[in-house]
Amino acid sequence: MQAVKHSLKYILVFLITVMLLTGILVLSAKIPKSAIEDNIHESAVYLCEGELFGMKINGVNSSKIDRYADSILLGIAYGYDSEHPIRSVMQSLYYHLDTQNENENLLDAVENDYEPNQQYMRYWHGSIAVVRPLLLFFNIRQIYILNGIIMTSLVICLLTILIKNKAYAPAIGVAAGLIATASWFVPFSLEYTWSYMIMLIMSIIGVQLAFRGRKDYAGIFFMIGGVVTSYMDFLTTETLTLLIPLILILWISMRKEENVTRFYFVKKSVKAAGIWICGYVGMWLMKWTMAALVLKENVWPYISEHIGERLGGDIGISPWQYITGAVFRNIKCLFPLEYGVIGILVAIVLLLTVAYFGYVYRKKNIRKNRVLIYAAAGIVPYIRYIILHNHSYLHCFFTYRAQMATILVIVLILEEMAELKYFRK
Repeated sequence: MQAVKHSLKYILVFLITVMLLTGILVLSAKIPKSAIEDNIHESAVYLCEGELFGMKINGVNSSKIDRYADSILLGIAYGYDSEHPIRSVMQSLYYHLDTQNENENLLDAVENDYEPNQQYMRYWHGSIAVVRPLLLFFNIRQIYILNGIIMTSLVICLLTILIKNKAYAPAIGVAAGLIATASWFVPFSLEYTWSYMIMLIMSIIGVQLAFRGRKDYAGIFFMIGGVVTSYMDFLTTETLTLLIPLILILWISMRKEENVTRFYFVKKSVKAAGIWICGYVGMWLMKWTMAALVLKENVWPYISEHIGERLGGDIGISPWQYITGAVFRNIKCLFPLEYGVIGILVAIVLLLTVAYFGYVYRKKNIRKNRVLIYAAAGIVPYIRYIILHNHSYLHCFFTYRAQMATILVIVLILEEMAELKYFRK
């Protein structure tokens, strides 16, 4: 009976969250197109001034900025019909011409008032619920700046909380992860921003709850996190919103509950991940179901085609090259590996330093169960790269940032293995 009540609570929270987020998106679609037209036009001009996939630093793939996805997002935001907001949200139409880049299509749509002709219904595009109201006051360049300020504030807030609570290893791990994934480029693209924002907000809330010993909200917390990630993210670094908060909460819990059985934290981790996945996948299924009901058509053939494309694909290389390439191309993007010989040497020195301290200063009694739990979390991004190898191979210039979780894990494993005073609580 208790299990049934527990399940019903999760279902109720899930449905309330779905309805709330859908309502917010529909409300944003009610904003008249004329109210955002000037800022959309300024944004389109700005996006056309640069390359669609331009690099901030020549030859550094990890500095590549995706204006393609941002142009589509603004195209969908501009294409919403305030007279039919629910249908607009489900269809996600934008103006598209095969012979032009998407930034040029956006500019044409605004300047010539072209009707949207291409649907993108497989995603929620929930970020439009944020972007469309912002477009009442700002163009996209100003939104990038605003996102940079917000993201920096969230990072400072998270690190401050960790340091004030003497969680030095997690603070070092988070900082190292942000550096290794070149997070300073994230605010330059809306597509990159949302998973980082969600990850930071969830981490701040999660560590606060964990430090206060509030375990009763963990399941609901991760379920809502999965739902919001599916709603906002454009399939970029979605695993960050699960792994970073989970790893930080586990670190805190392991110190508060040192005498529990070794399988306790394994069970806790699996449960959190499972609930997050249910929220994430469930929210995606809700979009497809609602789209089918509102549009009165079978949307599955279109959706299944694109799922197959992300899982597979054909770019003229063997499956083995495809899979291994997806992994190694993402690893190569980590800072500072792309910065010439000096960057590679710095990376080698860092790895050797970690190995040196882990071996020379190793503890007599290493808690292997903790190391294994951390290691399991650290390999998740690579499992993701293998499963979605087509997507990860082609889009390694942003999917590589999922490895922030791996960098955090390496620091925490070093803390478990080495007797270092800087890591002591």
